[in-house]
Amino acid sequence: MASRYWPTRDTNLAKRFNDELVGNLKDGKCGIIGQEVILYRVSTYETETNMYGEAGGGGKVYEAGVKLSCIIEAEDFDFNMDEFGPDTRQEAVFNFQRDMLIDVNFRPDIGDIVSWNLGYFEITKTNENQLVAGDYNKNWTISCTGTLTRINSLNIEQTRAF
Repeated sequence: MASRYWPTRDTNLAKRFNDELVGNLKDGKCGIIGQEVILYRVSTYETETNMYGEAGGGGKVYEAGVKLSCIIEAEDFDFNMDEFGPDTRQEAVFNFQRDMLIDVNFRPDIGDIVSWNLGYFEITKTNENQLVAGDYNKNWTISCTGTLTRINSLNIEQTRAF
């Protein structure tokens, strides 16, 4: 039994350390690391679809953004030149503290857009398997891998803050 080796009081202590380092925007604290992103969710009701269930001519429509604290691991930019001109590529992993997402009642999904470092990243993968002491009840982070996308293909609204 994993909880025998990692009791609840240790989990609470680790959560307090993480809130101080990463931040907890519900409390208005930015944290020592201070990395914040704005996450935009696809609005399924406002996005028009064609007969195949794909976004119609107007493209996807996104809801107002949510500001979240996280730890970011970004790769270097990769540039590609072709007949259409220069193209910039980059991948980044956004690690969100799961408890903080539960507090603000938000969960990132594939297809959502993350705004960070003057770029917009479309989430292509999510991973939720960082278990503390192997206990599935103590899932610690939600990691989202995003790929840099062009701003002209997005319909994004203004940001809302908690």
